[in-house]
Amino acid sequence: MARPKSLTPKAKTLEIRVTEPERDAFRSAAELAGIGLSTWVRERLRLAAIRELESAGLRAQFVLPVHLTEQRNA
Repeated sequence: MARPKSLTPKAKTLEIRVTEPERDAFRSAAELAGIGLSTWVRERLRLAAIRELESAGLRAQFVLPVHLTEQRNA
């Protein structure tokens, strides 16, 4: 069965070098999370980037602003 098309297709790649034990641990963690290795790594990197940037008073460009609106009871 083919994988469904992504709602947010990725066009860029990021290659990193890791040790074999690191790669094995990342794969195991991804399996425990029930997601693919690429998704696991991307999610963790996104969280790390958000934390680092926010601690410096910056905003991650990939995080869309959330506009809260007041909801009225009908």
